Amino acid sequence: MADQVADLARWARRHWPGGDPGRLRVEPMAVDGSLRLFVRLAGGGRSLVAMSNPDNPPENRAWRYLADLLAAGSLPVPRVLAQDLDRGRFLMQDLGRRSLQEAVRAAGDDQAAVAELYQPVLAMLARLQLIDPASLDPAMCFDGPRLTPGFLRQREAGYFMSEFVGGVLGLSGADLPAGLERDLEAICHRAGEAGPLCLVHRDFQSRNIVVDQGRLGLVDFQGARLGPSQYDLAALLGDPYVDLEPGLRHRLLRRYLELRSELGPFDAAAFLAGWPCVALCRAMQALGAYAFLTRRRGRGHFAAYVAPGLRTLIQVSRHTALDEFAAWRELVEMLHHPDPEALAPAKENTP
Repeated sequence: MADQVADLARWARRHWPGGDPGRLRVEPMAVDGSLRLFVRLAGGGRSLVAMSNPDNPPENRAWRYLADLLAAGSLPVPRVLAQDLDRGRFLMQDLGRRSLQEAVRAAGDDQAAVAELYQPVLAMLARLQLIDPASLDPAMCFDGPRLTPGFLRQREAGYFMSEFVGGVLGLSGADLPAGLERDLEAICHRAGEAGPLCLVHRDFQSRNIVVDQGRLGLVDFQGARLGPSQYDLAALLGDPYVDLEPGLRHRLLRRYLELRSELGPFDAAAFLAGWPCVALCRAMQALGAYAFLTRRRGRGHFAAYVAPGLRTLIQVSRHTALDEFAAWRELVEMLHHPDPEALAPAKENTP
């Protein structure tokens, strides 16, 4: 890792705007679940971020394309200052150090202060959803151009079932309620067909939103594609990294609908009709991800977010619109917070 950091810093120095910046302070950055390398570099009177992702050219092309698309829509994404697409390297603007997660933690129990932090974030999301879906080139989406019912069934509900229900809780086959497959298919179909359709960031949560010195920033957007407009708001309000109180989630949902309606025609009734199934799919995705990252990638810090993620999924499942899914409700009754041993790295990944 040290060699990779040093090599990326040398490349950044060669492409530094305005010439050699002199002595550089080099700081590797945490990347959560990503396999990419990020380094913050300070020198020559400025701070920049370098990214390296040599093993995934399609992801790099998507990230570069979406950076321009989002910037054209007045979203605060990092401006690219130098790039080497062939080697997967980018030198970009540093949007700041403080994430929304850190800002919420600093606000503590002051719910009014937390709500105030979310006001500009909700407005930013509303602007994101104003981008014309027709402006997205589907060929530039490296992981699929749309959140279809099939995608949600396989990559969100399926992820949850294999990594959390099966992998962590050890439930499978005869342990599962009869009719569960039918319920999951129906839930994912309704979620994938929900409207209004818009451009979806896909991981619009507090660690991917920068709140620094009164300025917002948006990162980790390479997975953007078309999908139901409820998805990003569900990711934001159901975010286990901050675990918002249910009452505040509801108030922020209503505030978002107001902000979005102020910007132009918007079918709020359709949005609310699709909300329960879309929010449930996102909650399943989050729990599946925490289980995968903890057990299969050995990133133990994600285990702390299983409990709030499970609470969110249970809260979403109580929506009356989901009452018809009896097998799903039966499964929810079977879910529980796992023992720490169940979240230990899987044996095949243990040195």
